[in-house]
Amino acid sequence: MRLGLDIGTNSIGWWLYRTNDSGRIVDIVDGGVRIFHDGRDPKSKESLAKDRRAARSIRRLRDRYLRRRKSLMKKLSDSGLMPQEPEDQKALEKLDPYELRARGLDEKLELTELGRALFHINQRRGFKSNRKTDGRDNEAGIIKSATARLDMKMGETGARTYGEYLHGVRASASDQRHVPSVRARLTLRTNPDTEKDEMGYDIYPSRAHLEDEFNKLWLEQETHHPELSEALYEDLFETIFYQRPLKAPEVGRCYFYPQTERRIAKAHPLFQQRILYETVNQLQIQASGAAK
Repeated sequence: MRLGLDIGTNSIGWWLYRTNDSGRIVDIVDGGVRIFHDGRDPKSKESLAKDRRAARSIRRLRDRYLRRRKSLMKKLSDSGLMPQEPEDQKALEKLDPYELRARGLDEKLELTELGRALFHINQRRGFKSNRKTDGRDNEAGIIKSATARLDMKMGETGARTYGEYLHGVRASASDQRHVPSVRARLTLRTNPDTEKDEMGYDIYPSRAHLEDEFNKLWLEQETHHPELSEALYEDLFETIFYQRPLKAPEVGRCYFYPQTERRIAKAHPLFQQRILYETVNQLQIQASGAAK
């Protein structure tokens, strides 16, 4: 019997022959093809795991946000920046956080008003990427250009912080019964450089905008409240703005010494030397009309 295999990327073709004593094929026994699903959408050719991965990422971000919010609320309550009773905390929602964030830059706020402003900053703390591929990421490029437009508009209006700018936008509305939304939304807009319509943000805050606003609010309010200590500042700042660093991929074990050694990087000279030796050893030279 002799088995022939044709192994592809997502299929295996096989054919089974019957041979005689001298090894010559005398009959066909059976044959066929086994096709394996490659795990990609047949139309878009994208991995089927992409949607699951995106949903899992959203769930993780939501869980981390809820844990951060719960931790921040406890620290604000313990330090007197938030009431202890849930009913009193709920009553603070009636205060306009944008007005508090703007007014707190120049005048004294009550401790609970400052807590309300800091809690609101935590709700949307700005964009900060730690991805190494942002230079080729279209979404990151959209946000970067929207952040630059925000800086330009803040300069034009004289706003010192992002919160003060948003308060000015809301206060300038002609009809206060219909205050415009100040949340960044992805919409169709005209690119002034190409004069073409494309999806993008009008403005988008970076993490640096919110960190700067936090610092300016704290510097002003600590002159009115001596209980705002340096330790409390560091604790609250870390709680609001902490972002997980990228996890470095674990280096695999050496094939020959898995118990004691790890693999070296592909850019290492020793690795390059091994590739050269391996390539040369695999070369075959055949002269025309002569034996190998």
